[in-house]
Amino acid sequence: MSAGSFKQDGLNWRINLIKQRFGEWMEYQTSQLNPNWDLESFQSTLLWQIIKFCLWSMIAVLLVWITWQLWLLLRVYWKRWQKTNDRHPVIIPTHTTQLSAADWVERSQSARIDGNYRQAIFCLYQAMLERLNERGIVPTQLSLTDEEYRRSLLKIPVAPLNPYELLLSTHQRLCFSQAEADRALFEECQQAYQQIEN
Repeated sequence: MSAGSFKQDGLNWRINLIKQRFGEWMEYQTSQLNPNWDLESFQSTLLWQIIKFCLWSMIAVLLVWITWQLWLLLRVYWKRWQKTNDRHPVIIPTHTTQLSAADWVERSQSARIDGNYRQAIFCLYQAMLERLNERGIVPTQLSLTDEEYRRSLLKIPVAPLNPYELLLSTHQRLCFSQAEADRALFEECQQAYQQIEN
């Protein structure tokens, strides 16, 4: 490339060309209004402030419009993503401490019939916690985590410990990951709960 040649088709070059042409157009327009009026005095006037305000307003409106168009375009994907995450939400009744273990098992069977295995497993988990409370092994406390229940069970000789471990770990996995609940997992949890009952 020679010293006098330069790239004339890049994005920066085009932006600079547009700015230069806009400046020349502004200068031409202002010279038509009053030939003795120079651009420096024009910039300090109220009219220049109004023009700047209008330009920034147009830019703001354009940004709002672009944002709105993006929202309209992406809203479909957002709703689809929400539906996949909320297929079978776990419904936690507000009066969980008032239900007996038998009531929780009954709710579990009802959720299983509806095909909501996540809710069915949650009900078995609640039945296990209620059974621990009824037997006086671990009192029900809403503030306890699965890990705290696990530690409490390790301190007290409960035989066998595996069914409790299974229900606690399954509950934790379903609540805090993207794991799916299916019929096989429900049946495994149901067998674990039956071992706890016996």
